[in-house]
Amino acid sequence: MAPNDRIVEKGWKIIEDLTRNAHQIQQQLLDEIITKNLHTEYLDKFLHGNYDKKLFKKKVPIINYEGIKPYMDRIANGESSDIISAEPLLELTLRHYNSIWFEGKTKSN
Repeated sequence: MAPNDRIVEKGWKIIEDLTRNAHQIQQQLLDEIITKNLHTEYLDKFLHGNYDKKLFKKKVPIINYEGIKPYMDRIANGESSDIISAEPLLELTLRHYNSIWFEGKTKSN
């Protein structure tokens, strides 16, 4: 077997593992993100320092940029990014994304 074949085979194995366990991986990633950011100002206003998946789904809304814009404005004006993220934001850029699909949607839709 050629070296490139081994690399391709390993790549396929990784893809198979990720897709076979996609739901479990997504749940683990969600837990990690929420746990890490639980005490940010943004999440604290919904979860008050408590986290479980049912509470998260019930209390934290799906938002578009307009929902987070006040926080982004505060960060752009010099406040620490820890109001929305436990990890420091290294860069703010202005980009327009089509968020119409998300407007009016909920997690149960």
